[in-house]
Amino acid sequence: MGGWSLSTGRHTTVPPAGLTALPRDGAPRGNTAIEVGLAIAIIGIVVTLSWGWQGSVTQRRVQNASYLLEGDLRLTQQTAVTTSGNGPQAELCLRPDGYDVYTVVYQDPVARTTPAAGGIVKKVNQGQEYANGIQMTPDGAATYSCTADGTRQAIVYLASGAPKFPDTNTHSIQVTIGSQSRTITIQPTTGLATVGP
Repeated sequence: MGGWSLSTGRHTTVPPAGLTALPRDGAPRGNTAIEVGLAIAIIGIVVTLSWGWQGSVTQRRVQNASYLLEGDLRLTQQTAVTTSGNGPQAELCLRPDGYDVYTVVYQDPVARTTPAAGGIVKKVNQGQEYANGIQMTPDGAATYSCTADGTRQAIVYLASGAPKFPDTNTHSIQVTIGSQSRTITIQPTTGLATVGP
């Protein structure tokens, strides 16, 4: 099968009968069907895993935005209670690209009349605190016009901590991106906000 060559001083191998040796001059050779099939299978596995991974990322983005909004609804409620001596309520005012949490104060603190927008407690921007493309849509009966900007919708918490709803029903906010969505439910008396599927 092989041996030592006296003329070159190197070990030589002789292929078995019927087989030819591979060229050792660096000339390219073709790929076998097994190698091509294996490469296609690996590419298929990577594509399949990335497809499922993308759905998981989208679901996580909606979940993160939902929990952020839930926490900020609680912040709005706490702000309304802690600043109740200065004004009647606190508002979470929705924008197309995020939302603001701010207080509402009386312009005349003695007579406690004429509410006006107070200081901004928190600004949340799409693309920074949560992913681009997320839409937050409250049901129509749950919102009022923002005190700071009457063209925007606001979730309002009164100084007692209760949400300002026109009825005693539970209301909700839909958080969506593409086909993924979560619902934040707000209880009428306690104002408790919870994230659900």
